Amino acid sequence: MQLHPKQRQIIGSKARFKVVRAGRRGGKTFMSIEDMLYIAMSGDDRNVFYIAPTQIQARKIIWEDLKARLNGVGKVNESRLEVEVPTQDGGNSRIYIAGWENRENFRGMSADHIVFDELDTMVGFIAGWQDIFRPALSDKKGSATFIGTPKKENPNLRRLEKVAEVEGDYAFFHYQTKDNPHIDPDEIEAARKQVDSESFRQEYLAEYVTSGTTLFNYDALVDMKSNTVTKDGNKYLIVDVAGGGKDKTKFGFFDGMELTRIETFSGINTETIIQKIKEYAANERIPFSHIAVDAIGEGAGVASSSLLEGVISYKGSHSPFYTDKSLTSENKFTTHYRNLRSQCIFALADVVNKRQIASRVGEQEMGLIIEELFTYQDVSKGDGKRQATGKEQIKEMIGRSPDSSDLLQMRMYFEIRKTATGQDTVEDSRRLETQQVNFANKRKRAIINNTR
Repeated sequence: MQLHPKQRQIIGSKARFKVVRAGRRGGKTFMSIEDMLYIAMSGDDRNVFYIAPTQIQARKIIWEDLKARLNGVGKVNESRLEVEVPTQDGGNSRIYIAGWENRENFRGMSADHIVFDELDTMVGFIAGWQDIFRPALSDKKGSATFIGTPKKENPNLRRLEKVAEVEGDYAFFHYQTKDNPHIDPDEIEAARKQVDSESFRQEYLAEYVTSGTTLFNYDALVDMKSNTVTKDGNKYLIVDVAGGGKDKTKFGFFDGMELTRIETFSGINTETIIQKIKEYAANERIPFSHIAVDAIGEGAGVASSSLLEGVISYKGSHSPFYTDKSLTSENKFTTHYRNLRSQCIFALADVVNKRQIASRVGEQEMGLIIEELFTYQDVSKGDGKRQATGKEQIKEMIGRSPDSSDLLQMRMYFEIRKTATGQDTVEDSRRLETQQVNFANKRKRAIINNTR
């Protein structure tokens, strides 16, 4: 098979991990086939995985072309989408074709090479890569190729490009549709005139196109890992209580504006959560006034406990604080917010984009945070109240509850309260007092209801 120059450059690279951002119809599939067959047939008993977003897509994208390229060589299993191919040493290797939704089937397997195709349509990729597929490469020191055309919803390619900037065993490649000599240039020019500019840049030029309503700058989210912030000696604990189902209870620990770690638990009850909060507060020397508990659903019983008198009972549906300035500048706000959650998310976007918050959590947890926060949009309706994407909508888009990033947005409650506390007018002081009284009353009512 004749590869074009860009494809040959990628195949010839000695990098262990290759990140390829390519234009639509740029030849990604044929390059993947050549890459997989070369690796599979050059050594005995090798395992090669090809992972597309879904099993159906995997069959449509590569299965028929792979069989055609083999031209009868090897043993094909149609139902399992597997091929056993002979090797140059007289042995056999296997190629597995699968969808991302079946990734759990690969847990515990070993691989010599993995190809991930259409990467930016894989939800939760970073977590799955680090939890399932990266370990699969360890015993054989295998390699991987990450391929796709950029999408706004799940910027996995963009994340890996940032990794390639600092990791020596990664390499990044970019080519456009026009780099494939088998595509008629006139057809590309016609598409330029017929499709909108944003779609053309994304699909044909393989450029990143960010919506103007996106709240978080992607590079700034990644930079949270390397940001340095000044610490004031104040520590905070944020608790996101599981709401049932697959949700988990998460404890986020902050040293000033630095997220130092996250502790995650499954299946713990209210009493255990209360006890853990007390233990963490004592061991970490965190005052109850610096602890916020998400008081929605199961969390209400935690936040209202008489054993935790003084903790903040946080509800995103509460009314926002009134403040006449942003957290990081003297610029006046000209609008208010739909609710407290939206206010906290906008405030978090402000400090993230200005590199004034840091995170020291592991790669897998950081991957969840980045994916969740990058999904948030400004969905204000023009009525003077700023509004961020709702939690239920985020769940639909990423396939899970945004629990990790909720710890960060809840942390902003304390920063917003500082700006409200610092205002001098009687009116602003009354607003703050009312907010605090509302929290206290809700806590008392919850205590009464729990004792009935």
